[in-house]
Amino acid sequence: MANQDPQPEIYNVQSDFIQTATAGVTTNIQTSQANNEEVRIYAMMVGITTIAGAAVSKLVGADVDFNVQITVGPNNIPTNPFSIAPTFCSETQMLTFPSPILVLYQYPLQVTITPNAAIADAAGRTVTLQLISELALQKVAGTYTDSDFPRSR
Repeated sequence: MANQDPQPEIYNVQSDFIQTATAGVTTNIQTSQANNEEVRIYAMMVGITTIAGAAVSKLVGADVDFNVQITVGPNNIPTNPFSIAPTFCSETQMLTFPSPILVLYQYPLQVTITPNAAIADAAGRTVTLQLISELALQKVAGTYTDSDFPRSR
């Protein structure tokens, strides 16, 4: 439940991939929203380390090529998975979405992270995503009745 409107939220996703891993990892995110609230996801921060937590080079060939698929309810947003390697290699390591991703009440939110190639490094990889979002009350357009307007007879 939102204590302020809107209330900033960060949802964390962490997936570990051992050496030779090729299968994706799906994480369900609990938004804990009430029936009159909505979650808007504005951006995503990306971090990739070894499983032990050591820093990973941003150079090509350092096992940093992963795809992400965000699913809200029955819909994939965007429709196709997208690579997070360019975001990880950027200075800010943040991807700002052109329009917010909207999560309504009782819509499951899932994030699937898949390596594009088998992990070659024996240290494995940990992919961490932070979804920068806000929890807000839904705004409902009011309906007007005759009592809302003065009238003369």
